[in-house]
Amino acid sequence: MCHPSISVKNISLINVIYLIFDMTRKKTFYVLILSGIAFIIISTASMIDSNIPRKVALDSKLNPSLTDIVTPIMNKGSVGKIIIDGSKFDFKIEDPDKSVIVSVTNRSNYEYNLIANKGGEFRVETKNTGNSVLNIDGEVETKASYLAFGGQMMLLITGIIVLGIGIKSKIA
Repeated sequence: MCHPSISVKNISLINVIYLIFDMTRKKTFYVLILSGIAFIIISTASMIDSNIPRKVALDSKLNPSLTDIVTPIMNKGSVGKIIIDGSKFDFKIEDPDKSVIVSVTNRSNYEYNLIANKGGEFRVETKNTGNSVLNIDGEVETKASYLAFGGQMMLLITGIIVLGIGIKSKIA
């Protein structure tokens, strides 16, 4: 025969373990739901923010025989101002369709105001053909790269999956 006090202790220990497990399940549910919602909110806000063009400063010095290539992703109507001076250089801007917008050669001073006639990735190429340092100044409006969008989508999908697992943990 069993001793009555051992039986009560075993039942009470099982109840305590069940209560701990039940509390952990509840905590897990809330942690998963809140994490999923946070992932979804952060990724959505990031996607919206990265599609807003920001001004980025062009401030570099280019040594002789080197080429500087800048590829801003611009919306239609975005603006940029490029100022180049110092050594002799060649300068070219291509639109997203690879059509040349402006091309100058053998200059030592040049200023160009770019207004994007279409949205997409522009290519700004400056080659120092002289014997001294070339200064590139100005600013262009650009937004996040297409690679950043992929990362934001992965975060959004992760948030949806985590939210689903949280809902499933409550149902099970």
